[in-house]
This record gives sequence, C-alpha cells and structure tokens, in this order.
Amino acid sequence: MTGGRVAQRFAGTIPLTALVLRRDRLRISLWVVGVVSMVAVSTQSIVGLYDTPAKLAGYARLSRGNAALIVQAGPGYGLDHPTTGAVLMNEVGIWTFVAVALMNVFMVVRHTRAEEDGERAELLLSTPIGSYATLASVLAGAAVASVLLAAGVAVSLVLFGLPTVGAVAFGVALIGLGLTFSGVAAVAAQIAAGARSAVALGGGVLAVSFVLRAIGDVGDGRLSWASPLGWAQAVRAFANERWWTVIPLVASAVVLSAVAQAVRLHRDLGAGLLGQRPGRASARPSLSSPIGLAFRLHRATIIGWSVGMALLSGFYGIVADQAKSIVEDNPDMADFFAQLGKGSITDAFLATAVLMMALLATGYTVSAVLRLRTEETTERAAAVLATPVARLRWLGSHVLMAAGGTVVVMAVTGAAMGAGFAAASNDLVQVPRLLLASLAMVPAMWVMAGVTVAAYSLAARWAPAAWAAFAFVVIVGLLGSLLDLPSWSRDLSPFQHVPAMPAAAFTTTPLILLTLAALGLLGLAGTAFTRRDVG
Repeated sequence: MTGGRVAQRFAGTIPLTALVLRRDRLRISLWVVGVVSMVAVSTQSIVGLYDTPAKLAGYARLSRGNAALIVQAGPGYGLDHPTTGAVLMNEVGIWTFVAVALMNVFMVVRHTRAEEDGERAELLLSTPIGSYATLASVLAGAAVASVLLAAGVAVSLVLFGLPTVGAVAFGVALIGLGLTFSGVAAVAAQIAAGARSAVALGGGVLAVSFVLRAIGDVGDGRLSWASPLGWAQAVRAFANERWWTVIPLVASAVVLSAVAQAVRLHRDLGAGLLGQRPGRASARPSLSSPIGLAFRLHRATIIGWSVGMALLSGFYGIVADQAKSIVEDNPDMADFFAQLGKGSITDAFLATAVLMMALLATGYTVSAVLRLRTEETTERAAAVLATPVARLRWLGSHVLMAAGGTVVVMAVTGAAMGAGFAAASNDLVQVPRLLLASLAMVPAMWVMAGVTVAAYSLAARWAPAAWAAFAFVVIVGLLGSLLDLPSWSRDLSPFQHVPAMPAAAFTTTPLILLTLAALGLLGLAGTAFTRRDVG
C-alpha cells in the first residue's frame, strides 16, 4: 500500500479525534480527577502512616507470602526491601490499573458500537473521510485520555516526594494498559451485536485478566504473564523498574487495533461479527407486557454478570482459608481485623470479600437501571409509551428487573464464594452463611438503584451522575479506613450500614431502613418521571 493510499484511508482522523475529545471532555475530566484524587489521597495517607523503616517492615511482613492479600493487591514487588513507593503500589496499583482499563472500554465502545446502535455512525460515514478514520480517531482519543490520567497520577506522586523514576514508570504502565484495553474494546465492538454486549465482553476480558493475574501471583508467577494486568504490574514501579515489560502491552494494543480495523471493514454496519439470531415470526405472549419485554432486554446481562461474579467470588472463597496467616508474626493486625466484627480472621476476610463483590455488582445495578436512559435516547421508549402502557408501568418494569437481577447476582455470588470456601475447608455450612452475607448487601444496592432511577427521572441527562455516586461508595468501601475519611462522609454510603457478615452478627433493622430508603427514592422518581417530557 503506497503512502498516498494510507493517508487517504486515514483522512479526517485529526478532526474526528478532536470531536471525540470534545464530546467526552466532561467524562474524561471526571475520570482523571477521580483517579488522580484517589491516588493522591492514598499517597498522602501512606506517607503519613508508614513513616519509619519499622512500620514499612511490618507492612511487608503482613503482605508478602499471604495469598489472601496477594489476590487483592498483587505479588508485592519491592517489599523485600520495602519503601513508601512499593507500599503504595501494593495498596492502589491494581485498582488504578482496573480503573484505567474500564475508562478505555467505556470510551471506545461509546464511540464505536453505541454510535452504530444509535445510527449516528451512518451519518458520519456519509462524509468524505477515510475508511480507517473513525476507529483510528476513537483509539487516538482514548490514548489521549490515558496519557492525561497517567500524567496526573505521575505528577501527584512526585509532588508527594516519591522518586520520579518510579512515578514515570507507573504512568507508562497505565498508558500501556489503557492502550491494550482500548484495543480489547475495539475488537469487542466488532464482535458484539450491541453496545452493552461489547462492554460486557470488554469487562469479561478484564475479569479474566484479574483472575489469571491473581492465580499467577499466588502461584509461581507464570500465569501472571497471560494477563495484561500482570504485564502492567511487572513494570515494578518503585522496585527496580523493568521498562521492557511495557513492550507486550504496546504490541497487544497494535495487534488488537489492526484486527479491529480489519474486521470493521469486512462486516455490515450496525451488525456484529456474532450476529443476532433471526427472530420468531410472531412474538411470544410474554413480550406483550412491559415486564415481559424488560425481562427479555435484561436477561442476557443478568446471566453474564452472574457467571462473572461466580468465577471471581469462587476464587476468593478458595483462598479465604489462608487469611488466618495474616496475623502470624504480626499480632497488631488482629486488632485491625477485629474492627470488622467478633468473628475470626477468616470471617473478617470473607466479610471484606463480600463487600468487594457487592461494590462490584453495584456496577450491574446502576447499569441495569440506566437501561431506561438507553431506551429513551434511542427512541424505543417512545414506541412503547405510544401504546396503552402507562409511564410508571414502563419505568417500574425496568426497575423491577434491575432489583430482581441484583438479588440473583448476589445470590450466585454468595453461593459461589461459599462453595469455594467449603471446598477449601471441607465445611458445607459456609455455603448458607456466605449466601446470607451476600444477600444482606442487597438493600444497600437497592438504595443505589433508587439514586440512579431518581437521577434519571428528574432528567435523562442527569442519569450518568449515578456513576459519580457509585465511585463514591467504592472509594468509601475500599479506601475509607486507609484515607481516614470523616465518619459523616462514610455514613453517606449505604454499605456502611450493612452488618459485616459473617464477621458480625445479622441484624434486620438497618436492612429494613435501607429498603425503605430505596422505596422512598423510587417514589420520588415516579413522581418526577410523570412530570417531565420523555425524549
């Protein structure tokens, strides 16, 4: 292919990239500010907490060689001779990588598959632009977002006095991982038949990467090299940096981007590589009702989330039996875990794992409610509401499926975690214990559903604000103690009021109050939705 033909195929990429960045300027700003703030506040806390060699050594004794902590944090690079930077990477490194991967998956799918679903891509392709320009501009925009986020993180670390080389290494790893998952999302957008399926595929790849990395880190480390998260961690920021491990990240990003471009040029616009099955000649009787239609729309998402959560929570259950080794040679940590309840160290670890799974599954709850906004913006809601279907009936059908799906996902999560722990400990009683602990999280998740539907009902454009509330409860749940957040701010998270089972005793009062709060938000949402224009 000559240089002229290459330039012709990429014609229009620069202005399209500017358009992508302009359209996503608010979202990118929120991601950058949120992630950089999380890292900066964590750095400030760690610098203050581990300010002596003795404290750093105590942290290293706690973390190194403990499978239960390695699953959540990583292999602990640099903890042989611990530094503040190594401790920071062990605390927030993996979660920062996950955040960057999700940012890129959402961004790329939003500007590729979602544009085709909304039939806006067809208008864009009718203009004189090159055949590679649309996807190339999206990938370029995602790369710019990753660079901005990585630069903000690196600068914040340097400002707190951490070594510049380590900060730059961490930033480079963030960029490399972002490029990789933008390529993953680009391929998923070609395979899937819809935006939600594409996001699910991208999220599935991230979940598999997390599990492979966790298994590899707990074992001999070989399996970690099958995971992009493992490649990013292997840069070893603040621990004798290994720059060459960025190469597989960049190489995979290039290959995935090329594959996505090739597939895009050989498929029909609006159709995925895995096409949808032909529909029935006549609709099933169940689809004649709003709840039947909502079930059909939510069914695949519920199944996908249930399978993914089962795999991840089952792995947590398997390694939970090793949590008791946390306090070996480190009795001070017993006091820390005792704060979660009156149970054993293993129960405290399981309570933390249940909370983490519930926070992750809340992503399903929020996205399921936001299906309302998708139906409205694509004008499918207008077609349903043009029939003798009341607004509240249509709204309630999707909310009911989101609430019921939350119960299903958490029931599967608890059963899988209990089965994993039972397999490791030969104690079948753990299955109902962890099932109950997981279901106890549901009222808090319903509150998040209420916040989401209330935001949507006030105005469709406000619905994405629910993700800010989701980010808040995740930060409070995972980093509230580390960041030493004031108690009043922690109490704003509904998850703070759920008993930390199985480490704490089951109590019904907070769960009843949370359920009533969710119903109150739903009532507010119903009132607001009947008073605003749809579409």
